[in-house]
Amino acid sequence: MRFDGDRSAALHDALRDACNTITRMPAHYMTYPGGGPVLPVRRIGRVPRPETVRLDKAYLAGFGELLIPRHLWRALQRFDVWIEPALTAEWSRLMHGYAERQNRRISDATITAAMTWSEPTRDVKIVREQVIRVLESGKVCCVWTGRALSLKTLDIDHCFPWAAWPCDDLWNLLPAHRDVNQKQKRDKLPGVELLRSARDRIEEWWNNGYLRANNSVLAERFFMEANATLPLIEYDHASLDDVFTALNLQQIRLKHDQQIPVWEPHAASK
Repeated sequence: MRFDGDRSAALHDALRDACNTITRMPAHYMTYPGGGPVLPVRRIGRVPRPETVRLDKAYLAGFGELLIPRHLWRALQRFDVWIEPALTAEWSRLMHGYAERQNRRISDATITAAMTWSEPTRDVKIVREQVIRVLESGKVCCVWTGRALSLKTLDIDHCFPWAAWPCDDLWNLLPAHRDVNQKQKRDKLPGVELLRSARDRIEEWWNNGYLRANNSVLAERFFMEANATLPLIEYDHASLDDVFTALNLQQIRLKHDQQIPVWEPHAASK
């Protein structure tokens, strides 16, 4: 995303202040029993406020790095279903203690409401509009089966299921037959063989839907999102083949880390 004017300045200042707080507080005070930081921070120096903020890798890297040990990252991923309730309960206890020392009362309902996450919602409107645009002048096929789609059979599928990874990036949204998406694939991860067999159709959709859309913003957004959420993508030199290779790597990560059920290749032929 790109921000200008007052929004650019506000966002930059907020990111700077967040980095400073992390550096001075948790990164500083969280240490191993024998000494040494658990979360070492590398800061480059003061980041000048730009007139325009573009949220890409180069800009964000200017604020520095916070390194998380791999074993800790894996543990947080695998045990988050228990970690989050424990943190919420501890934060609630802490807020009650602060309030009592200030002779104030905070109800449990107020604290619970403040600790409720704002869950992301699915947004496939832009992609659906692009599919309809291509359908008006040509043909769009289901990426999983190759069946020709119509407005009645069209569905927008999250390649990696929303239930496991809420991601509305353009590369993750693919045209699929409604019956295939809703009755067969559903919340499953596409298997390796299935991805391999669908490669040409997926890249064809990316090309026709975004890169040839006579809309430079869509093309730029496609590669920026891939760079932000997929591994090993270099935005300035990325190709569709690079994005597809990175998609396969992310499939391996999700399967290993979250044990998501896999939709096997033979399911697509039924």
